[in-house]
Amino acid sequence: MQQQTHQLANSLSRRSILRLLAGFIVTMSLDGCVQSASSSSATPTPRPAGTVLSLYRGHKLRVTAVAWAPDGTYIASGSLDKTVQIWAANPSDHFHPFIYRGHDAGVNALDWSPDSRRVVSGASDKTVQIWDALTGEHVTICRGHTDSVMTVAWSHDGKYIASGSADGTVRLWDAATGAQRYVYRGHTDSVNSVCWSPDSQRLVSGSSDKTVQILDATTGKHIFTYRGHTSTISSVSWSPDGTRIASGSWDKTVQVWNAATGKVVYIYDGYNVKAAQTNDTAGVLPDLVFVVAWSHNGKRIAAVTQVYCGDNCGVVVVWDADTERNVTFYIDTPVFALAWSPDDTRFVSSTDVTTQGTGPNASESDPEAGSYAQITQA
Repeated sequence: MQQQTHQLANSLSRRSILRLLAGFIVTMSLDGCVQSASSSSATPTPRPAGTVLSLYRGHKLRVTAVAWAPDGTYIASGSLDKTVQIWAANPSDHFHPFIYRGHDAGVNALDWSPDSRRVVSGASDKTVQIWDALTGEHVTICRGHTDSVMTVAWSHDGKYIASGSADGTVRLWDAATGAQRYVYRGHTDSVNSVCWSPDSQRLVSGSSDKTVQILDATTGKHIFTYRGHTSTISSVSWSPDGTRIASGSWDKTVQVWNAATGKVVYIYDGYNVKAAQTNDTAGVLPDLVFVVAWSHNGKRIAAVTQVYCGDNCGVVVVWDADTERNVTFYIDTPVFALAWSPDDTRFVSSTDVTTQGTGPNASESDPEAGSYAQITQA
């Protein structure tokens, strides 16, 4: 299958290749059993995981961050084009997108307030900005970081915002005033991901220094350092029940561990790997992990990794959070960000479709090319 894919890459765009692959990829359990849909005419056939439901093409450059509003109505997307854009999760709502233009450099991260009224965004201009989601008014600019802001997260109680930066610090801000509460300097390299505990009492941060660290959110004091990874930590996610943390890394693993003790529950390092070595559709080879996200109901974990398909393609892998079983996966164009819908039935993700380097027709105009956000079936 891999050889066939490489041959196809000489004449087809990446999106065309993925459409062909999509015909082969099925939902599997860890035992490799196909789960067939019900034949009953009374029950609609569920859409396969990865089915594209809608696209948003408002950005001019790569989309780097996406977040679904807690009330499910809107989606926020941030881009290297320096904008954050708010658009309707349901295209039939005919909501005219709002574009926030407050940043002076590419936007790297964003999050919604728990009441879905405000957005916080972090950018390479070293600022954290808080603003009204539908008007862009009441802007609060938080300054203090000395390098690009890589990650932001709004506390579940709505009171605070945490940010992590390439300057190696985690900073806590008052969401109402923008005042800086403290600076945490426990990392020795870029902080790439921060996440709150469900009770808003603790913070977890993942860094290029290969560590995941937990701190007291009130005081900023260090609680625990997890050292299970051997490369950059790209993403961290706290389970909704507060007991476990999932951390994704460039060491090609997702590690799920006890938030109180650091004891490893299990490690994802590819799925059905032996079969995947000869058949792209039979499993997922270990590769860099870019995103890990716990579903809101706590039942599933999603991760974004990659596979070679004539170029690098994204792979979205989902499994049962408790058992690491019932694995589903689909291949997509490169995925740079991903978030669950509030009801855990869909994903919003960012992707970049190009024809560069895919054959003699690469220079021709491709109507599907470009950087955009998309909603897919989870």
